[in-house]
Amino acid sequence: MVVIFCHAEILSEASMRPATFDASARKPQHPMKGIKTGRLYSLKKRPTLLYNMTVSDHENKPLRSGFTTGACAAAATKAALQTLLTAKSPSEVEIALPSGRRVSFPVKFISCTNTSAICAVTKDAGDDPDITNGLDILSRVSLDAQAPFGDVQFMAGQGVGRIAIRGHELPLGEAAINPVPRQMIRHAVIEVLTESETRCGVSVTISVPGGEDIARRTLNPRLGIEGGISILGTSGIVVPYSEEAYLDSIRQSIQIAMKNGCSEIVLNSGSKSETFLKTERADLPELAFVHYGNWIGRALEFAKEELLCKQISVGVMLAKATKLAAGNLETSSRQVSVDRRFIADLAKRAGYASGLCEQIAELKLVRGITELIPFGKDEPFYQVLAETCYEVCKKVVGEKPLVFYLISMSGELVKYEEKHA
Repeated sequence: MVVIFCHAEILSEASMRPATFDASARKPQHPMKGIKTGRLYSLKKRPTLLYNMTVSDHENKPLRSGFTTGACAAAATKAALQTLLTAKSPSEVEIALPSGRRVSFPVKFISCTNTSAICAVTKDAGDDPDITNGLDILSRVSLDAQAPFGDVQFMAGQGVGRIAIRGHELPLGEAAINPVPRQMIRHAVIEVLTESETRCGVSVTISVPGGEDIARRTLNPRLGIEGGISILGTSGIVVPYSEEAYLDSIRQSIQIAMKNGCSEIVLNSGSKSETFLKTERADLPELAFVHYGNWIGRALEFAKEELLCKQISVGVMLAKATKLAAGNLETSSRQVSVDRRFIADLAKRAGYASGLCEQIAELKLVRGITELIPFGKDEPFYQVLAETCYEVCKKVVGEKPLVFYLISMSGELVKYEEKHA
């Protein structure tokens, strides 16, 4: 389980964001929509992300939702502040999610002094393969009587990252606690301060023991977040196997690359294809290489939308390329099956004998193509396959310059780009 500890200190009203509080109703009003979210996924072993899947294949029952690190941090903050102000630690606290729904969290008391308190909430991601599931996330709270009512100063403790490059929603050097989690924490703080009639500000330090090690297996180092994980979430809810978070990470990766001087994006499926492409494109910085997973089409759309992106390169491994060439811009095996007859027709179009084409149509594994036709740029089949994939991608990116790389399992490349007179 993941425990989130929160440290709160009383600070000033000046830094309050859009959250407002209706003192008569004693309930905060806090529209927090429209801010992007994210999910921490391992780069070493990516989870299979399903399209709005709500039923388990093997148990035929609804998948269980969980709560984001941001929601847990807000709950831990509320518990720590209550402990500090009342000298009594709650076993459970209730917070409001951005939707207005109120949910309860079990709380672990860690410590309390005259100046600060630390409480913890266990992160439970439900049935989603979230890498932060099971982490202990700590929150420490202190008061600042000199600061205006409701002001919250956010600080990164052990295991929580800091912003190290431009392009994020937060300034350089800030704790990697995203805008919506900050809103949720402020909201929880205002509830407690109002209830206790305390008029001051609060300092909140979020810590995640082991977060620095976990962060090395996420996109954080590449995205310029140093020293730990990010505290994330837009809705406060973790939807099992949601594609939204992964797509947001693709979009954010491209945006950050652009804001840090990259004019070209190299889209690739993962670490293996990226390694091969980096050898070919050693002139580009690491930020220029962005993983699309199975969402080739969406990644191309995101790159097309960026005005600063002057060229898009896309590298696709052989098996995915056979799906892409058939017009499938999302290549998950759960959504798209290999069309062996289509592959055989490509070979026929490239001029191969009908007997060989029939052998291709009967292959059980796509990788078996290389046993019949050795991979190489001089083989017409791979030239036709690369050109066909290029044409599919070109329909998405429009006028933006495009280069396509077909990649073998051993790292050989077949490059295709539009020939200009």
